[in-house]
Amino acid sequence: MDWTTPLKAQQQDFCSRLNLGQLLVCQEKYLHSEVVFINEETIEKIKVESILESEEIANKYNLTYPLKEILEIVFYRKLGIEAFLSKFGHLTWLDNHKYYEDCEASLVNSYFILKQATNIKILVKTNQGDINNIQWSISQEEISNNRIIIFVICPKKFKVSLKEYSVVFLGFIPVELLSTKKEKTNINLSHLLYISGLNFYINDVLPLNYFLQKSAKFYIKKGNYKESISLYNKSISHNPNNSKNYFLRGICKYKLRDIQGALIDFSQAITLNDRDDLAYHWRGYLHQQLHNYSEALTNYNQEILINPLNYFAYFNRAITYTKLKQLIKAIEDYTMAIQINNSIFQGFFNRANIYYLLGDKESSIDDYIHVIKLQPNLVEAYYNLGIIYQEIGEFQQSLKSYRLAIKADSMYLKSYYNLAILQANLGLYQQSINTYQIILKINPNFTQAIHNQNSLSLLLQKEGNILLNKNVLYNARKNPEIIDVEKQSHQKNNSDRYSFDLSDSKQTNPY
Repeated sequence: MDWTTPLKAQQQDFCSRLNLGQLLVCQEKYLHSEVVFINEETIEKIKVESILESEEIANKYNLTYPLKEILEIVFYRKLGIEAFLSKFGHLTWLDNHKYYEDCEASLVNSYFILKQATNIKILVKTNQGDINNIQWSISQEEISNNRIIIFVICPKKFKVSLKEYSVVFLGFIPVELLSTKKEKTNINLSHLLYISGLNFYINDVLPLNYFLQKSAKFYIKKGNYKESISLYNKSISHNPNNSKNYFLRGICKYKLRDIQGALIDFSQAITLNDRDDLAYHWRGYLHQQLHNYSEALTNYNQEILINPLNYFAYFNRAITYTKLKQLIKAIEDYTMAIQINNSIFQGFFNRANIYYLLGDKESSIDDYIHVIKLQPNLVEAYYNLGIIYQEIGEFQQSLKSYRLAIKADSMYLKSYYNLAILQANLGLYQQSINTYQIILKINPNFTQAIHNQNSLSLLLQKEGNILLNKNVLYNARKNPEIIDVEKQSHQKNNSDRYSFDLSDSKQTNPY
C-alpha cells in the first residue's frame, strides 16, 4: 500500500468533521492538532509586526489598493506562521529572505526550510474566508522551488476587538504529486493529504529520498556512475513521481555510453514534468550526437519556449541547423546566443565559419578577431584568418596570421604548410624552404613538404623562375580549407568541418 493511502482516507474524514465544526484540538507544543488557537498576547505582537510590514510592502511595490487590505492579508499570514511553528517549529526554520521576492506571493505565502536538510523548501499558504468555497491555484514556480506545500486558513475576519483567532490546518501535498503540465495547477481540499502525516513525511519519507539523492550525487562527482544509477533506482522505486531522479539517472547512463537508456530516462522526466528545460536540452543533445537532427531540433525548440534565455539552447540549435544546411537560421541562433553571453568564444567561432561558407568574408574576419580577443591562443582562429586573408589578397595579413598560429601552437603543421606555400607564391623562396625544413623536423615523413622543398631547392640552384613552372609545387595553387578545432584529430564529413561543438560537461550543470 502506498504511504499516501491512509492519509487520503483520513483527509476524507477530516473534511466531513470540518463541515460539522468537529476538529481535533491539542494545545501542547509540537503535538498534532487540526486547529491552533492564537492567544491575545501573541495577537497584539502580530498586529504591530503586520502594521510595519504592510507599510514596507506598500512602499516597496508602490501598491495602490488600500493599506488596510494589505494589513489584513499580512496579519492572516503571520497568524499562519505562528500556528505552523507551534506544531512544526522543531522540524523547520522560517526562511525570512523569501518575503519580498514577489509582492503578490509575499502577501499570502510563508517559506520554511527543513532543519535536517536545508535545501528542502516548504511553502505555507494562508488564506482567510469560507472553508467550504476555498480553492488554490499553484504556479509552476511554486512547484519547482518547494518540496511540500501546506494549506492553512483563518476562518475569522480581522477585527481590532477580537481577542483570539483560530488557524485550521487544511492539509499538505508533496509537489511530486502535483501536475507539472500546466502553468497553473488548481487544487481543492479533497486533493490534500491529512496534516497528521506531515511529521511522518518529513521524518521518514523525505530523509530516505534525500539520503539516496545526496549519495547518488556524491558518486556522480567521483565518476562512479554505476553506483549512482543503483541509488537512483532505489529512489525511483520509493518515489516514482520525482522527475529529477530520472533526469540525473539519464546523465549517469549517458556517461556510461548507454545513450538509448539515457534517452528513455530523459523522456520519462519530461512525461512527469513537461516544463523541465534541462531534460529537453539533454534529449536534444543526444539526438544531435546520434545525427537525429530533426528530433534534436524539436527538443531545442521546446527548451527555448520554456527558457528563452539559455545560451546553450541557441548554440546547440545553431549546430543542428548547420547540420540541416539551414545556415541563415544557424547564423540567427548564434547571434542570439552571443547576445545572451558574449564571453564564450565558440559562438563567435562557429558563426565566423558559417559567414565564410555564405561568402561573407568580412563578417567572418570580424568574428575570428573577436574569438582571438576571448581566446588569444586558439590556433584554429589564426589559421582560418590566414586562409581568408590569403583568398582576398591581403597577403601580409595572411603571413602574420599563419605566424601567430605557429606561435600559438608550434607543432601545428597546417600553419607551417600554408605559410610555406604562401611564401613561395610571393617569391620568398628561401623563407619557404626554411619553413619546409621546420615541418620535416616535426614530421620527417610529410610527403608533400619533402616534394615542395626539393622542388624549390632545385629551382633556386638552377636560378629558375618558379612562376614559369606552375606544376612544380604540390598544392601550391590549391586553396586550403577553413577548418574547425576538431579536424586535426580525425576526419570529418563536410557538414562537420564548420562547427565547434561544446563538450557535454559545458552544456549545463545538472546537479
